[in-house]
Amino acid sequence: MRNRVVWALLLIAAAASTAAAQTPNGGDGKLYVGTYAKTILVYEEKTFTVTDTIHTSIGIPIAIFLSPNRKRFYVMDPQFENVEVIDIATKKSLDKFTLSHGKTQVRIRGLTVEPNEKFAVFLIKTATKQTDRWEIGKPTLVRYDLEKHAVTDTIPWPKGEEREGAQMLFSPNGDLLYFFADEVLIFETKTLKQVDRWEMGRALEEGMGRFNFGFPETVYEEPGFYTGMFRVSDPVQNRTLMGVARVDLVKRSVDFYTLGPNESVGFALAPGRTRAYGLKQQVGNYEIWTYDLENRRVLSKTPFKGRPRMGLDVSSNGSLLYIHTAGMTIDLFDTATQKLVRTIDLGADMTDFYVIPAAPGGGR
Repeated sequence: MRNRVVWALLLIAAAASTAAAQTPNGGDGKLYVGTYAKTILVYEEKTFTVTDTIHTSIGIPIAIFLSPNRKRFYVMDPQFENVEVIDIATKKSLDKFTLSHGKTQVRIRGLTVEPNEKFAVFLIKTATKQTDRWEIGKPTLVRYDLEKHAVTDTIPWPKGEEREGAQMLFSPNGDLLYFFADEVLIFETKTLKQVDRWEMGRALEEGMGRFNFGFPETVYEEPGFYTGMFRVSDPVQNRTLMGVARVDLVKRSVDFYTLGPNESVGFALAPGRTRAYGLKQQVGNYEIWTYDLENRRVLSKTPFKGRPRMGLDVSSNGSLLYIHTAGMTIDLFDTATQKLVRTIDLGADMTDFYVIPAAPGGGR
């Protein structure tokens, strides 16, 4: 009887070892997962084990921004009043700051860090407590000196048009700031004066309508380039088309192609930029889409059991899809078969998620 038990245990261990060996790993990078436990969990992609835990002193890391050089995180609290700067290599807090003061709460609604990390541009909105009411300020763009912890400039809204939200990007060397409105407005960084503009819609075919493109940032793209989904109106057929675009902001050029009628599907670029993946998120009709970027087509649409709200990232070696947010689990799907291979339990609900590949030479 004892020998049978021993043999059974050995067979179970061997099966588990074989299954683990057959499960593809994600590569040599790391996963950084913000949680409601006031931590950022660090996972090795090779083993999917926690190697470090970063404790955030400002509370729940509700939003995490990666610095342009991928060496720091700028972490915001749930009130969007406090920012903590985390050094990724040492996992230590380097700085923290807030613009709130006295009876005035200052909420940071947008954050764009200059590549040299000397300053940042914030979109802020104030709420000042009066005796009988809260006085809400107008949305304002400011330049914030990250070393002096001081607002140095208030930036006039382009064309005098206030906005509740704004997308801004710096050029790779930080000398220009791009502001996205009906067209791309280009500002010189030192003076914050407009020096040029780019009517990006004119890069498309004659007669096509408004070009909607989100300029997504990803660790798998070259500095200054942005690859993602776009939507454009077809005035002749009276319909909206979807497609893939790669934009070079420095040279102001767009390489694009349409895929067909618009559908509610996302886009996550894979390393190497020959593949991308997206999630169709319709309740009862969840699908994983595979985009063949070399041949400019949708390669496959695979139904799967999804969840009500999902985010998608691709592993640093391109072999796995990480389906995450919301909840306390990350589902790992094989990119080749589109099948679920593993689920990671974080032990706490997540807030944000990053994949950071290993740097050349094995460092980070």
